[in-house]
Amino acid sequence: MSRGMRFGIFDHIDANGTSAGEQYAQRLRLVELYERLGFYCYHLTEHHATELGMAPSPSVFLAAAAQRTSTIRLGSLVYLLPLHHPVRVLEEIGMLDHLSNGRIQVGIGRGGQPAEHTRYGLEVDDLAPMFEEAMDLVVEGLGGTIGAHKGKYYDLPDVDLRVRTVQKPHPPLWYGTASSHRNAWAARHDVNLLCLIPDTRARPVFDDYREELAKLGKTGDAIPFTGLARQLVVAPTDAVAIALGERAWKRFADSFNWLPRRLAMPEFPLAPTFGAAMESGMAFGGSPASVRDWVARSREDAGIDYMALEIGFGDMNQEEIAQSAELFAREVMPEFA
Repeated sequence: MSRGMRFGIFDHIDANGTSAGEQYAQRLRLVELYERLGFYCYHLTEHHATELGMAPSPSVFLAAAAQRTSTIRLGSLVYLLPLHHPVRVLEEIGMLDHLSNGRIQVGIGRGGQPAEHTRYGLEVDDLAPMFEEAMDLVVEGLGGTIGAHKGKYYDLPDVDLRVRTVQKPHPPLWYGTASSHRNAWAARHDVNLLCLIPDTRARPVFDDYREELAKLGKTGDAIPFTGLARQLVVAPTDAVAIALGERAWKRFADSFNWLPRRLAMPEFPLAPTFGAAMESGMAFGGSPASVRDWVARSREDAGIDYMALEIGFGDMNQEEIAQSAELFAREVMPEFA
C-alpha cells in the first residue's frame, strides 16, 4: 500500500459483569485514552436486547464521547438501518457531526444477528429489502434533502433536513462486508470497507474494490480505506497476552450468542476459544514484537491500510484494556506510519 496504515478501535461494549452505568464511565475514559494515544477512530457497534452490546443507542454514547474528546473520529459500526427510520437517523447524524465539530463517521448495515431484529417485531425475511430501501434514503439524505419517496417500507414527502452535517458533502461512510457484491455502489459513494473475514478471503474483495474505484478515476492516497476488524490482546509477552485472551474470550463468547440461545434460534458460528480465533485469523494475542509481525502479514496478505481493533472484550478490566492500547500505540503503530 502506498500510504501508511491507520488504526482504529472497534467496540461492542459487551457485558463485563459491572453495571451499565459503570461500564459507560469506564469506556468513556478509555475513549479519552485512545485519543491521547493517537488512534484514528472509535467505532461502536449496535446491538439490542443482548449482552453482546450494552450500548443499544450508538448515537447516545457517541454524543457523550464527543464532549470528552476533540480529535479522535467517532462512528457507528454500524447503524442497523432496519431498526431506524431514515429521517431520524439522518437527524441524529447531523446533530452528532455538530456536537463533535465534524468528526462523525457513518457506518451502515443490516446487522448479523436476526434474533435482535425480532425484538422489534420485524420479520427476518423483511430485513434485506428494508435495509436496501433505507440505505438509499440515508445516502441520499446525507446531502441534506430527500426527494418524495413511496416504497414498500417508507412513504415520505420531500424532506429538507434543518440540521445538516458539518462535513461536506457528508461524513465518511463505512460498510462491513464479506464479499464484492456491493463494491460498485461503494466506489460511487467513496465508502470505506471493513471486512470481518480472514485475510486471504478479504484480499480479492479489496482488490476488486480498488478496480471499481479506478474505473471512476479514483486512485492514490485519497481513496477510501480498506480494512479489517480484529480482536487483539497486547501484553509484555506472548504467553501473558494469549492467557488474557483465553480468559476474556469465555465471557465474550457467552455474550455473543446470548440472545439466539435464549430464543432457540440458530447461533452465529464463533470460535470456541481465543486460540481457535487466532488460528482462524480473526484474533491475535502477543507481545509488541509479535503484534508488529502480525500487522505486517495482514497488510501484505489482505492488501489493507486500516485495522479496527477490538482490544476490550469479555471480562477484561480497565487496566488490561489500557495496557493493550498503550503497548500497541507506543510500540506497534509507529512502525506503520
